Amino acid sequence: MATRTVKSDSGNHLKLQNNGGTGSVTITDAGDLTIDSPADIVLDAEGADITLKDGGTAFGTLKQASGHLVLQPTSSKEIILNDQGGTASLTVDTSNQNVSINNGNIVMGTAGKGIDFAAQTVSSATGTTPDTSAGDEVLNHYETGTWTAQLADGSGNNMTMEAAKTTGYYTKVGNLVTVSGYFGTTSLGSATGDIRITGLPFAVYNNASAYSGGGVAYGNDFNLSTAGDSVSYWAVISSAYMILMVWDATTGETAMQASEWTASGKIMMGFSYRAVD
Repeated sequence: MATRTVKSDSGNHLKLQNNGGTGSVTITDAGDLTIDSPADIVLDAEGADITLKDGGTAFGTLKQASGHLVLQPTSSKEIILNDQGGTASLTVDTSNQNVSINNGNIVMGTAGKGIDFAAQTVSSATGTTPDTSAGDEVLNHYETGTWTAQLADGSGNNMTMEAAKTTGYYTKVGNLVTVSGYFGTTSLGSATGDIRITGLPFAVYNNASAYSGGGVAYGNDFNLSTAGDSVSYWAVISSAYMILMVWDATTGETAMQASEWTASGKIMMGFSYRAVD
């Protein structure tokens, strides 16, 4: 078959149309059809749908709906985004409307952004007061890591830490931080008076009416006449440390003293607190 050339008219217009200019125009060929434009390629469908077919069978449609671009498969099929090697990277299952990330992570490109749960049903439990202000239903942080603890007194005098017992672990979900660790010392140094553990991975939420960290820990090698090995503690607001507390038979709960800790004291603890946003 001879080669055919279609040229534009005197007005630089190129038209393919059937007799009368109505109905459809079909282009068939045994090979590929290539459209190579030095500028843009425009598909203008006044019916608002561009139907995609394979062997005469439709498998999807590009649609315009109220100015929105809609990609719509047929028969509740999946919409799949492949990587350059042809492996599925993202799948939208239109039968159940689930989205699957097949290999990789969802990466937040802007700090403070996350997963928005604003469409959830507000709790109706008795006594609850859900915080539904802007942004407070967005899960915008998840992090795990380690932190280094230091035993010290209220004047900043540090004890000597046992090398293998300084590292703690933490998990932060939103503004809730869970920390744990097993800490010990080999010398009191010049520490006197109240004892605290410094180095929390995040400062404590700064609301005096909402203390958010406290609990009871297990320790040993303490010089406690009444409390045994039980030590309580509370995290100080707007700060990154906790104060250790013990029970005194005479005065009740009181701050633990350096003399009660002893040089070889150790403590095993874990608790959660609200962090400064």
